[in-house]
Amino acid sequence: MAVDSMTVNIKVTGQYSDGKTSHCTETLLYLTDEGFIGLEGINEELIAVAAVNFSPRIGNSPRYVEFPNGAHFETLDNDGIDHIIERASSKRSHNLVHKLEKSKRWVLSTLLMVIFFGWGFIQFGIPYFSKEIAFMIPDEHARLLGDGVLDSLDEHLMQASELSKTRQQDLQQAFAVLLDTLDLNNIRVVFRKSNTIGANALALPDGTVVFTDGLINLAADNNEIVAVMLHEIGHLQYRHSLRRVIQGASLAVFVAVITGDVSTSSAIIAGLPVLLVESGYSRGMETEADEFALQYMLRYAIDPTYFSTMMQKLQVSRQCATHQADMQECLRKAIDTANENQGITQEKEKKDIRQYFASHPLTKERVARFKNAAKSNESTQALPSESP
Repeated sequence: MAVDSMTVNIKVTGQYSDGKTSHCTETLLYLTDEGFIGLEGINEELIAVAAVNFSPRIGNSPRYVEFPNGAHFETLDNDGIDHIIERASSKRSHNLVHKLEKSKRWVLSTLLMVIFFGWGFIQFGIPYFSKEIAFMIPDEHARLLGDGVLDSLDEHLMQASELSKTRQQDLQQAFAVLLDTLDLNNIRVVFRKSNTIGANALALPDGTVVFTDGLINLAADNNEIVAVMLHEIGHLQYRHSLRRVIQGASLAVFVAVITGDVSTSSAIIAGLPVLLVESGYSRGMETEADEFALQYMLRYAIDPTYFSTMMQKLQVSRQCATHQADMQECLRKAIDTANENQGITQEKEKKDIRQYFASHPLTKERVARFKNAAKSNESTQALPSESP
């Protein structure tokens, strides 16, 4: 390859030896923009820089450039050789990137790898690390992280409770006894009205449990509310809300790193309190909270059917709210559906409600778990005691 069509980039002064004789020739070694090495006055043939070997730099000792045919070039210009190596490496990297960019197969493969990695990190990585981090954070710091969540919910989703003071005091006394029994006096309970959330209970990261008026009004017995309270305590004990806050913040950072869009990440973080309510818990988290509630209901002789009954009421009430049904009629359906002895008088209503539960297997499984536990507990208590 002739040098005439090439642009010389770097020149280094040294001595050339053909490797066959002891004769050395003063010459210039140069690098072209195209990535070829040449020797001025020796020959017009250029050699790809990848085909030559550069000796490592050791202090100020001479450097050697070895050619494929056994010839070599010796120089004391270490900086010049370093520049040639640096420029050649940069050129090779640029060419490689250029080739990869032009390869549709490589681009598609890379895109699929990024998507797969991103999905795996969001699906498994973030939840795993969030759980580990949540249990490492001291209680006082966890309360600081959750500080302001209730204020944000009050601003966007909730209003002051319309329950009577007497009703609220009655429930607070029941909760106080429960929390004292469990030695969990750092948990507080508040009541709120929310047409947006409907009948629900929420465990916030700072240890606050929120009951909506809708849920309280569904209950026919305080034990149903206590059962829900145990479930929410389970969420707090396993730090589910805190884990979801950490997950949300981690997702925001991940989005910022991948897309460079800081504004979107800021919006995600700002909306975490609302997201906390609307996104719900994962199936695994609900199961953990259910198991916690069931364990303590059996320990303190609270019938597990109180929880399964409340679950049925909540799900039916949400179905009615979704279809914008009359809420009073909704409550009647919820209560009737939960009571297997009463049933529902109209066949069409019965069919609609049963279809709803069939389409929500998670709810069906959770209800069945508590009903089976209640039956098992009854069977155990019914066994005759052995005579001493």
